[in-house]
Amino acid sequence: MPPAWVRWSFVLLLLVLAAPVASAEEAAQRQRAAKKPGASKRLIRVPGGERLRTDAARAFQQMHAEAQQQGVMLWVVSGHRSRAEQRYLYRLYRKGLGPRAARPGRSNHQRGTAVDVSVGDVTSPAYGWLSANACRFGFRRTVRSEPWHWEYRPRTTPLPKPGHACSDRYQPLPPVPAPAEVATPSPS
Repeated sequence: MPPAWVRWSFVLLLLVLAAPVASAEEAAQRQRAAKKPGASKRLIRVPGGERLRTDAARAFQQMHAEAQQQGVMLWVVSGHRSRAEQRYLYRLYRKGLGPRAARPGRSNHQRGTAVDVSVGDVTSPAYGWLSANACRFGFRRTVRSEPWHWEYRPRTTPLPKPGHACSDRYQPLPPVPAPAEVATPSPS
């Protein structure tokens, strides 16, 4: 019978040789799963034809429906972007030929959670509706210089108090007027 260190060396050698085979098989399984027809269903189309991650798309569709009931049209002009699209936009920005764009890998558009909504400017009805209601659906404005850019962040977007509108951190709500003083009759 061989000494114990020989037996354990043999077991260790088998484990070392078998590990790459197991991890290669796991990698192959992940690749096959990614190629399945249902794998691309992570992104859903929203009004405007753009795509968002499933949870963000459903929240946007609910928000769009409520806005439409109130006579406001929310139209997405940019949603999910591939890494190649983001790289192209970033290169244009760096050359001074395009609007501001995040570096590839840093944009929430690549994650499918950011939308650019056609709002005009901060005085438009669409922007007013978004700033007053978007937080109820998990969306918030995250880029100060871009009133059209909204991101789906349901875990970190605070809900308004009951009966109040969402507060836009870049556009303060109008001040609440002080209550009028009520004259009380003197006891004379």
